[in-house]
Amino acid sequence: MSKPSLISLAALLSLCCTVPIRAQTSRATRPGPGTVDHLAADRYDPVLEGLRSMTAGERAAPVRNLTLRRDVITFHLEDGMLVLATPVAGRTVGATFVGRGSISFTPPLAIERVELLRLLGDSTVQAQISAAAFVFTDSTLAELQRQLEFAPLPRPVASQASGVLGDAVEHLVDGRRVVQPTLMTALLDGETNGFFYAYVKRVQGENLMFVVDPEDEEPVMLLRAGREGEKIQVLSEFQRAEDLPDTIRAEPGRRNALKLGAYEIDATVAKGLGFAATATVRLTARRDGTHWARFDLLSDLAVDSVRADGGRAATFFRPNKTSEFWVRIDPALRAGDTLALRVAYHGDLVGYTSITQNITRHWPMSARGDIPGTPDKWLYVKSCYSWFPRYGGQAASVDITFHTPKRYRLASIGRLLDSHPQGDAVTSHWATVRPTDQVCFSLGELDEFEIHDPRIPPVTVHTNGDAHRQLDQFFLTLQKQFDGAPFWSRFVSSRSPEQEVGGDVANSLAFFTRIYGPPLFDRYYAAEIPFAYGQAFPGLIYLPVWTFQAMSDSGYDEILRAHEMAHQWWGIGVDPASYRDRWLSEGFAEFSGLWYMQLVLGDNEKFFRHLKHWRREIRGRRDAAPPLGIGWRAEQLNARDSRLTTYYKGAWVLQMLRNLMLNFRTMQEDAFIATMRDFYGQFRGRRASTRDFQRVVERHVGTDMTWFFDEWVRGTAIPRYVFSWHAERGEGAQAGHYALRMRIRQEDVPREFTMPVPIEITFTDTTMHAWVRVEVTGTVSELTLDLPAEPKRLELNPLESVLADVKEESWN
Repeated sequence: MSKPSLISLAALLSLCCTVPIRAQTSRATRPGPGTVDHLAADRYDPVLEGLRSMTAGERAAPVRNLTLRRDVITFHLEDGMLVLATPVAGRTVGATFVGRGSISFTPPLAIERVELLRLLGDSTVQAQISAAAFVFTDSTLAELQRQLEFAPLPRPVASQASGVLGDAVEHLVDGRRVVQPTLMTALLDGETNGFFYAYVKRVQGENLMFVVDPEDEEPVMLLRAGREGEKIQVLSEFQRAEDLPDTIRAEPGRRNALKLGAYEIDATVAKGLGFAATATVRLTARRDGTHWARFDLLSDLAVDSVRADGGRAATFFRPNKTSEFWVRIDPALRAGDTLALRVAYHGDLVGYTSITQNITRHWPMSARGDIPGTPDKWLYVKSCYSWFPRYGGQAASVDITFHTPKRYRLASIGRLLDSHPQGDAVTSHWATVRPTDQVCFSLGELDEFEIHDPRIPPVTVHTNGDAHRQLDQFFLTLQKQFDGAPFWSRFVSSRSPEQEVGGDVANSLAFFTRIYGPPLFDRYYAAEIPFAYGQAFPGLIYLPVWTFQAMSDSGYDEILRAHEMAHQWWGIGVDPASYRDRWLSEGFAEFSGLWYMQLVLGDNEKFFRHLKHWRREIRGRRDAAPPLGIGWRAEQLNARDSRLTTYYKGAWVLQMLRNLMLNFRTMQEDAFIATMRDFYGQFRGRRASTRDFQRVVERHVGTDMTWFFDEWVRGTAIPRYVFSWHAERGEGAQAGHYALRMRIRQEDVPREFTMPVPIEITFTDTTMHAWVRVEVTGTVSELTLDLPAEPKRLELNPLESVLADVKEESWN
């Protein structure tokens, strides 16, 4: 290539490029053995600062009709100037285009096109652009240098280019944290790992970001500026073109440079609740040249030291007020090398709270009256994810030793191997029976209620009896203070809340064992926490204080308790393969809790009341909520959408399958139960996807069910049926028979939307009863049935068989 200094600016502006540019490989490329692309960084700070301060450099090239492709992302730079950025860690990783061009992006998955239409008003992005900033650690720089001639940069272009690049970096760096860790890994390790990022200024519409992140499970992404204080929002993401045909979901973290082997944790909680621990993380290198590893650790916990094999001190960096820290591995690992990193840390992990103090904190003194001065006391773990240094999202074997004061009871995931007193403390040793990525414990001044039932493994319930006595006194005082207002009495607990809660825990454990199959573990703990949510871990469930303190009569508490226990089958027993399959955990658990209330507690009225309530909520957001199969991304714009889709609609999908398989002759649901047992049995202790579940359903139904999962998991439409009917008495040979004519108008869904909908027929002859299924499709479905007697009443969609609104109209 000619030297830029020998080319005049006029000559430079006359150059053009018409050759499309593609990434040299779609896979991440790595240095070969014994070689590096660039030197690995010794320190984190200079690399971060170089990225944060990156601006337009001193070299530019005119561009005309240049096409840059990354998977389904196509940039066409029609006419303008391309400016290289200032180096970061000694290498050029950025460039800015200013001029006239276009961007094209079409998701290959139908569910992603539906989501893009919902968010941007179009299922594809085809837009004119005025500028674009690129940040890359793939082959982009080499490709540009082959196609363009760079020369000193004109000053007016430099200013404009720097502004666009600054906007791009603003969405890449959040304070001291890089939003895309794969980029930071490449800069620290000096590698070419295939990362590509583009920030695009559209002529019309908001600015967008396009990413190819080779270490993400779904590497191709479309982003925009985040809502609710977040830097970014994911609009669309999916696997690369060559990976789309592969329906086998690989383990999380498989693209990470290091494979996680095991965690060994030794943790101490002091009398004053101070926390200190050492965690040994065992890792194996997947490739050569790995110098840096990223971990997550609660920001309230300070890292004291990191030591590698043999006790060698390792350099680490901890960005302020973030949950991440980076460790430098020296010498660099080669593929197959193993490493044990021992992290010593301490800090404020175990929190303290009082519910009565939280309630009265902002009350004026005059309103507090004679409220008891002794507050209720609760301990809790501040983070159940990052209370120890986490590497990636991978599952691993976990071995934990706790040293805790004798006054506290502790329950942990894993099997209790040993527990013995040592002075004023108790040392307990726990170990997982299988790899997991869900690791937590419970601690507090708790009472212990043991359940021994021959149907199930032993269950221990931990409750805060003293705190409940304080809460009861608090609410009784409020009731007296407000002249006996009955409102406050509903918050006074029963005499034995642990027995009521323990009953649902044990009975749901027995029910799910009978229905789904044997659980994974040989002992279970249910621990009370001072919050309004529940949570499940292997062999351990958190239950909220209010389900012990004051059970409502709505059935919500029974569903919640059984829901958390059901996670031992769905979410832990069978682990969702990806975030898209989250409904296999939460939706399945929500349905299980509802099913438990109907079949074990025998409460049909509450069962159907909840289904109807959920239907109203779902239909209320039908035009705005995302598909069920979008997983956690439903939370980005409206946190309520996550519960409506993943929980409520997920439960409704199982209810529809249940009734679709219901034998109307016997009213038995053996086929549905067999399906659920088969799915659990096949994937027990493994990961499963929605496609895996669909295959199991198809095996039991005996037909292709793609239409069902397309409509209800990957789609958003919720139908409305308008039903009318008319019966005519037969004559002659048909005397005594009736011709039943029915018409169903279908609204609010695409024309091709199809669903078998049951109809219940009751007759004037009370000894007769009939059930039929009608396939509803198109705008109007009509059919005629020959009945042996006069029909008295017809009900479309009995037993809440389809997630749909139904309205009846007169026949005309």
